[in-house]
Amino acid sequence: MSGRRRRARLGQHFLRDERVTNAIIELVPDHPAPILEIGAGNGVLTEPLAELGRPLVSVELDEGMAFRTRRRLLDHGFDHPVVIEHDVLDIDPVEALATVASSPPYGIVGNLPYAITAPIFRKFLETEAARPDWMLVMVQHEVAQRVTAQPGKLSLLGVSVQFFADAELCFSVERESFDPPPQVRSAVVMLNLRDDPAVDVPSAERFFEVVRGGFRNPRKQLRNALAQGVWLPPGGASEWLDACGIDPTRRPGTLTLDEWAALTRWRERQLTAKDARS
Repeated sequence: MSGRRRRARLGQHFLRDERVTNAIIELVPDHPAPILEIGAGNGVLTEPLAELGRPLVSVELDEGMAFRTRRRLLDHGFDHPVVIEHDVLDIDPVEALATVASSPPYGIVGNLPYAITAPIFRKFLETEAARPDWMLVMVQHEVAQRVTAQPGKLSLLGVSVQFFADAELCFSVERESFDPPPQVRSAVVMLNLRDDPAVDVPSAERFFEVVRGGFRNPRKQLRNALAQGVWLPPGGASEWLDACGIDPTRRPGTLTLDEWAALTRWRERQLTAKDARS
């Protein structure tokens, strides 16, 4: 399989525009925390990250790409970064940072493969152990818009990311900045992770049970979406929404995180009361 076909299959599009690379480096927070790079690729971003002089671990699935990035770094006089040949979804960040004698807190930089963007977000946002302090990542422009959306255009992905982090769309990147050029534009997003969730809920598990239930049918009115997504008895969804002061005819994407949290707290009380009666 040729390198180009392999990159396309993995959803990999490697940055080749130095202006974009420089703009990303300018956004890296200015403190000495180590950096975990997702997808070393051909090293076009790895090298300027190494120039920052901070502990750096780069993760690259493709063995040939990893070898060429190591060679590029050595040829330019960098011997301190480590390039790991591994699937980023399987790595332990603590073990990865230990290869450069570092430990959390840390930040993430990367041009995320389109095919695994959502799983990468889940891995580093939802896992309590060794979350990064921040993530500076390039994603599809549509994904960037979804994770930074305001109520009215929120999706399950947007609620999930904003529950854990403050999200900012930094700038857009055109197709011609990549090799091979993707079919869509990209964008750079900064996620600053919160010490605590954005809203007060009994647990993240209960919150996402409610949110996922609502977004299972995102085009339906909330009373129908929740009734089907959370499996409530007839009239249960309308009672739930009325108790939280939410119009049952609204769509899931219009709710704020505070409103999702109110729904979560009400459901927790109802389930607790039910268990007490059993």
